[in-house]
Amino acid sequence: MLLFALCGLLVAGGLVALAAGLRGSTAPEHAEPGRLALRLRLLWYGSTGTPDPGMLRRRRIQGALSLIAAPLAWLFSGIPLTALLVPALVFGLPWLFGATRIDQRHIRRLEGLAEWTQRLSDVLLLGTGLQQALITSRRTAPAALQGEIDDLAARLQSRWRAEDALRAFADALADATADKVLAALVLRSGDSGPGLSRALADLADSLRDEVRQRRAIEADRSKHRTTIRWLVCIILFVIVVGSFNSRYTAPYSTTQGQLVLFVLALLFVGVIAWMRSMAAFKPLPRLLEADRRSQVGRPQVAEAGPQAAAEPVGEVR
Repeated sequence: MLLFALCGLLVAGGLVALAAGLRGSTAPEHAEPGRLALRLRLLWYGSTGTPDPGMLRRRRIQGALSLIAAPLAWLFSGIPLTALLVPALVFGLPWLFGATRIDQRHIRRLEGLAEWTQRLSDVLLLGTGLQQALITSRRTAPAALQGEIDDLAARLQSRWRAEDALRAFADALADATADKVLAALVLRSGDSGPGLSRALADLADSLRDEVRQRRAIEADRSKHRTTIRWLVCIILFVIVVGSFNSRYTAPYSTTQGQLVLFVLALLFVGVIAWMRSMAAFKPLPRLLEADRRSQVGRPQVAEAGPQAAAEPVGEVR
């Protein structure tokens, strides 16, 4: 009966997803995600900005492994609840062990932003215009920001306004520290007066200081993460070894046993998630984020043409 119920839920979920895909979304094309959506995106992709291609490939592999391993675990153990626990394990272990990799990626992106800001300051110091400097910066773009800077240059070459292109670049990075640099560029995108080069040089120095501080914090957080990893590995080793003993797993085959197993698994996941959150990076509120309460800067219906606006202009809060 549990197998029939699970199959029914999967079929119903597939029909709902198919209907939603065919119907489409009535939300505005450029609607800003809420805080919950940003947290879920950070949990799923490891970043609130543009997803890493490696992360997207890893999620596809994990999905395929879950579909294969869940039925096999059910058949091997005879416990239907393992069909839910195995996918949680497939997605949960990389999430637990990948915390350091996610924070290191964020540090590399900040380091690349500091390098890009300093190079942009040097180019502006030579008398080059801001828009031309942004376009030529793709040639020496840091590897951590290569895709985002290429998109920025492509938008400017496609006759986007500099302010719109910079705001789209800020949305791709989705980082409060990056917004400080891009806010200076947005404010000076329509004014070619002096002082921008010096301001960017000061921001580059501030970014390098922040990178050094984050590396020191990351070294301290690694101690807690190592403790969590060893704890999880020992517990999982005991569970895997005990699963080969039928007398050990027999009580969990009953309905009451599965309920107890579900509660224990839920408590275990909750404790591990809580411990991991203590050593996790929490993104700060952004500066260049559109105010959803304001009607200023809302996208308007534009006539077709090469000068039509391609992105909405948000409001600086």
